Amino acid sequence: MKRFLPAAMAGLLALLLLSCAAAPAPISSGGVEAQAAQRMKQYLENGLDKLDRGAISEGIAQLVAVLAEGESSRDAAAGELKRSAETELAKIKAGLAMEPGTEWLDANKNQLTASSVSVGGQSSLNPSVILTLNYGGAGKALVTAAPVQFEFVRGGGVLTAFVNTNDYGQANCSLASLEDTEAESVIRASLVYRTRGFAYAFEGVSREFVYSPPARKAAILVLERAGNRPAEDPVILDSVYNKLKEVSFDFSQYNGQLLGEEFLAVFGGDPQAIRRLGLEKEVSYLVMVLNDGYGVSQVELAGKKYNIWKSQTTATTRLIRVVDGKVMYSGTVQAVAGQGGSAEKASLDGLRNAASAMADKIAQDLPEIQRVLSGRQ
Repeated sequence: MKRFLPAAMAGLLALLLLSCAAAPAPISSGGVEAQAAQRMKQYLENGLDKLDRGAISEGIAQLVAVLAEGESSRDAAAGELKRSAETELAKIKAGLAMEPGTEWLDANKNQLTASSVSVGGQSSLNPSVILTLNYGGAGKALVTAAPVQFEFVRGGGVLTAFVNTNDYGQANCSLASLEDTEAESVIRASLVYRTRGFAYAFEGVSREFVYSPPARKAAILVLERAGNRPAEDPVILDSVYNKLKEVSFDFSQYNGQLLGEEFLAVFGGDPQAIRRLGLEKEVSYLVMVLNDGYGVSQVELAGKKYNIWKSQTTATTRLIRVVDGKVMYSGTVQAVAGQGGSAEKASLDGLRNAASAMADKIAQDLPEIQRVLSGRQ
């Protein structure tokens, strides 16, 4: 038995030596740093190459990858590569511009403030930016496939937070709703690149979009007529105003006769006709009132005519949103009877009776009108 022991020990020793020889040597921390630096160098070279070929966003992404790779590295070579990438990104930042979409600009190229109450509707303005890179004397280039982040910096709501620019350098955010349409909300668009948990934002390359509730100011325009004759002093004006003044709104009053044929276009909510009114900037709603007298006839019984005339009048009040011409409320009293000793007196009686009926209608619908004017409808 003892004669086999030296042989067994020799075999075991040989196996141990063989396994030690086959096991890979552990990579030193210096080796890991060297590999990271090699990857960073590759990212940097790829980024510069893509920028030279006009692939701006892809080039930026590669430069950001350099920073992400070297975020925790203390290696001197890695530090130098990081500084090179940061320098290139700073050069790019100097030429980047983020402008609002053309739908956000007025005739003087100033950015508009959007209406908070129209968010989610067909007339709503959605945040939209166009990203360009200025090459100096060589002109500008649209930056495609760039990651734009949209976020609320005031208020809240539901929106598409991350959008890449399209072939025209434009990123369009879909804004579905706001948490509070009666308060101002601000959405900021920023250029932010992300890779492996690392984020790089181009500070100053951003654009803000403001959504404000309508100013609490409205204009009342009244047209009162008997047949084709407009009234100089419409009796329905005071009836409507005295009921509406219960709403905490600043109302100004105008005789719609001054508008001529344009009154009916505005009454129908024609946005172009509304713009032609040249209203004060703060006016957010129109109160359009039409008191329309018709059907004046002399009373006749058994072939005998009496000195009594009768008339009919229909009155309608509409609340129209100035920003898009949408009719937010419409109330009507129809075929209100009038009577008098002449055609003129019968018409006037009908107009007065319709004005009284319209006042009752507004009083009845006042909660709905208040909801409209507060932007909750």
